[in-house]
Amino acid sequence: MRILTAARDLFFKHGFEKVSTDMLAKEAAVSKATLYRHFANMNDVLKSVAEAEVMKFNADAPPQIETLEDLRGALGEFGIKLLRFLNQPDTVQFARLIHEEARGNPQVGRLFYQAAHAKTLRKISKIIQHAQAHQLVSDDADASDIAEDFLALLEGLGMVRVQLGVSLYPFEDAEKRATRAVATILAAHAYPNQPHIK
Repeated sequence: MRILTAARDLFFKHGFEKVSTDMLAKEAAVSKATLYRHFANMNDVLKSVAEAEVMKFNADAPPQIETLEDLRGALGEFGIKLLRFLNQPDTVQFARLIHEEARGNPQVGRLFYQAAHAKTLRKISKIIQHAQAHQLVSDDADASDIAEDFLALLEGLGMVRVQLGVSLYPFEDAEKRATRAVATILAAHAYPNQPHIK
């Protein structure tokens, strides 16, 4: 959508707080009436831009998981896709923009969290729930807690290093990192009678 593309460019260039509806209408070559037909306010625009960024990740629906090997493959594939997405320069720039804006406008942070982090957490939780239903993973811990642990293992301090300017890209070897995260989660939560997975 032309409005979202224009909004994204303006947010990158000026920051969210400095972009007005007049600026956006001009950049998108639409009337303000057209803007308000699609969005109630600029927060709605930001939410839609954030959701569009997350859609680029485009993780598939949870696959059929019947064995621990299926689970290892599903988590590994998800992890690799996520880390490669987070490594993209546009993703790094957008995350930096959101963090900067959220300091002065907590609503921006909340919108981005719901559109990005919470959505990713729900997707992983569904995979874990499916594995628990098939008695592949212990249900001693809540699926959302296991999913959050998995995300923490995947991301580590990679995004922090980028935000602080310590490195240009957060993750050097997405496949190796994802494999290690999966192995750690399964070692902690897979039922003991399941075949060992390296």
